[in-house]
Amino acid sequence: MTFPAEIFDMMQWLYESTGFNDHQVHCELGFASPLDEASLRRAVRLSLDAIPILATKYVMDEGPARWESIPRPDRERAFVATEDEAVFESERTYRIREELGPQVRLCLLSGRRNALAVTINHMIADAAGFKEYLYSVCAIYSGLLADPRLAPPAALVGDRGMADVLRGLGFFAKAASLFGAGGANNRKGSLSFPLESDGETRPFIAIRTIGREKVDRLKAYCRGREATLNDAVLAAFYRVLARRLGTSALDGLEIPVMIDMRRYLPSREFLALRNLASTAVTRVRQEAGEPFEATMAKAKTCMDALKKRRIGLGGLVKLSLLFSLMGERGAFRAMGEGIRNPLICMTNIGELDSRRLAFGDARIESAYMCGSIKHKPHFQLALSGFDGTLTLSSNLYGSEGDRRSIEAFLGEVEEELAV
Repeated sequence: MTFPAEIFDMMQWLYESTGFNDHQVHCELGFASPLDEASLRRAVRLSLDAIPILATKYVMDEGPARWESIPRPDRERAFVATEDEAVFESERTYRIREELGPQVRLCLLSGRRNALAVTINHMIADAAGFKEYLYSVCAIYSGLLADPRLAPPAALVGDRGMADVLRGLGFFAKAASLFGAGGANNRKGSLSFPLESDGETRPFIAIRTIGREKVDRLKAYCRGREATLNDAVLAAFYRVLARRLGTSALDGLEIPVMIDMRRYLPSREFLALRNLASTAVTRVRQEAGEPFEATMAKAKTCMDALKKRRIGLGGLVKLSLLFSLMGERGAFRAMGEGIRNPLICMTNIGELDSRRLAFGDARIESAYMCGSIKHKPHFQLALSGFDGTLTLSSNLYGSEGDRRSIEAFLGEVEEELAV
């Protein structure tokens, strides 16, 4: 089976070649009790039958870029099990080789600690699609525990492009989105997060989880000011950056945030794994010594204004027009030459649904999802929620000094959110 590569598939591939990130999305789950290894292994196999594009390799040759099915023995690389914590730690930052496949990897840790690390190739799916994959594995695994003879689920081979997002837009709406986007997908300025220039470089995921009581207080605080949790975290991000870099240095800082373009779909029904994430640029100017509430109000004003202007659509319209005018090869070359990835950015992955993220009766004690691992000098703050908690994360190919610095930074963001 062969699937054409979509525009955002190719764009994600470029992100590594341009030194932005490794185009993988990661998730880690912690359990109170062990999972059944045999059932989970079979569930993963069935998930590849249900979502066949995951059982492929990426091909770029003289023909159009595409995904081609791999033999069944090669699909076994999608699942591994270990009792070795060091092996599991390495699997948390696993980098899938898209030219070999499969495009997903699960590692089950059993023993002193019970956990599951999941990685999916961002070329195949964005964070919203990744969640749907996790829920599908949960449903298959739980079904197998109830009936080991569970029939394979029907295959999902729907459209993976972005035509349905743009289909409902008229000419003037597209033009407004295009010209209103400005440089939404490009870096502006050279301000960067302070990172070490030497030391051994390894991939790591730094996380900090905020407990339910603090999150409940923060949500109530936001509701009282008609703001969102995203507004609050964005404000905290700007404020901690101001302390690290100096308020005056931030005058020209613009932080892109990721936008799920499913907001423009007529139906949210999950039909295929795909990338539907775009970017919008935020600008939050601070005054020296202003309180958190004032910065959050500015963040809310900025996000509200973006939402009124068809947030995120400009990037999709640009790419669609580029490929229509230049064809795949010409557009791909132009993207490679023109991309200037942001040095500082933020993504809100949203909530992991605790009702759907259920592996039989095994209780999940912790869960978070985070974005791709960045290459220096790029830096991203990510947030995801689960069962009332909020996890802040940042990933980097960096040194131990970088890890300590980023972990301290996440701690400062949490302090800002302690309203």
